[in-house]
Amino acid sequence: MSTRWHNFHICFIILLFIILTLSHYHELLANVPLIGKVSLTSFFGLSTDIVERFAYLLLIIYAGWSVGIKFGITIWLASGLAMIPQALVIPTDTRTTLTESFAVLIVAGLSISLIQMHRGWYRQQRQLYGITTALRTSQENYEELFTNASDAIWVHDMDGKIVIANNACEKVSGYPPNEVIGKNVSEFLSPEALNTAREVRARLMQGEAIDQRYDQRLIKKDGSETIVELFTRLIRAGGKPLAFQNIARDVTEERRLRDNLRFQIRETLMAQEEERKRIARELHDDIAQLIVLLSRRLDILISGGAHKLPKATISELEHLQNIANEAYKSLQRYARDLRPSILDQMGLVAALNWLAEELSKELEIKAAVKADILPSLPSETELALFRIAQEALNNVRKHAQASEVNVTVESDSSHIRMTITDNGKGFSLSRLTGDLVKEGKLGVQGMEERARLIGGKLEIKSQPGKGTTVIVKAPI
Repeated sequence: MSTRWHNFHICFIILLFIILTLSHYHELLANVPLIGKVSLTSFFGLSTDIVERFAYLLLIIYAGWSVGIKFGITIWLASGLAMIPQALVIPTDTRTTLTESFAVLIVAGLSISLIQMHRGWYRQQRQLYGITTALRTSQENYEELFTNASDAIWVHDMDGKIVIANNACEKVSGYPPNEVIGKNVSEFLSPEALNTAREVRARLMQGEAIDQRYDQRLIKKDGSETIVELFTRLIRAGGKPLAFQNIARDVTEERRLRDNLRFQIRETLMAQEEERKRIARELHDDIAQLIVLLSRRLDILISGGAHKLPKATISELEHLQNIANEAYKSLQRYARDLRPSILDQMGLVAALNWLAEELSKELEIKAAVKADILPSLPSETELALFRIAQEALNNVRKHAQASEVNVTVESDSSHIRMTITDNGKGFSLSRLTGDLVKEGKLGVQGMEERARLIGGKLEIKSQPGKGTTVIVKAPI
């Protein structure tokens, strides 16, 4: 109801109440001009008092229905205050008048209660209708989302029987949804994939939450294999396991591209290492030997011409010999940096000690290596760990401004773990490797790629003013 009509009803009811009350006290107001003439007439043989009380009843019901329960109660109270004194003041049959007045008030009160109950019931019905409509709309939206979702979604019971599947399941299985329903999930899994599914099922049944997607291989209708990124959750009812819901995304092409990319990166890194080894060998065997020969020839000239050559010439030859010696040392250092022979000859720990000693000599900082007795490691693993350590120590050399560096190598029956910690200035760690590339920290991305190529994982912890820790863990 609009405010305008609401106010109109209030004013109209108040006006009727005033007229009715004046009529009710007509005998007392008979001498008052105009007002004394206000009086209701009798109807159907009923007395005026009864007609007035019936009018009060109708007015109370009208007020409660049209304006509201609170206003109806107000008119009910006002009517009681109007009727009861009239029965006591005007000389009539007081007992009968009071009985009639109370009867009217009781009926009016019951009527207001019924109106309130009706409105409450109507309001509940509207709420229930709204909830039902919302649920129906939500269900329709969910069914539409489920049916037309880009990811394949299916639910199978505790025995593996698929009970519901959406349209996208055809893409990963090769079967239309109506043919998928009723099949057992084991029909789509190879023995290896079935073992993975059983492991996931066991973890879910033990109450372990699996928040991350995992890769699974499915056998399609035509016998081909597809790789899906799968998320599985356990559906419970009343605390009891009921079914498993699966959401799968076809990542076959993505995984093939990723594997090809990793293969290319691995081949590139191996080719790079071979080229480094070749260049280091040529520097050491060819150019370095020529420089040594040059230095010796200069030494012979200096020694043999001490009494025959001018002092200025002898001094210039000695200067050239010093340059040749410095060039020889530089070539040795470059050759070691490219491919230190100590890694191939003595292993990872010796090579890490050499890196620490070189860092200590260059920057005069405390660098130490602590290592367990390591099992025999694949050359690829040793090389990757060495390059990661080399890059991390290069970062310390260039950026950290540290006074202490510690390298720790630990191993168990299945994994090797290398930790490099410095007490330098640290940095704000980017969340994504792509951010590191944008910031120019390509070495960090290279370390991550080398760790991934040996099946390992790289973790970097750093905060401004609190140093940096590089952790790499890889299978043996």
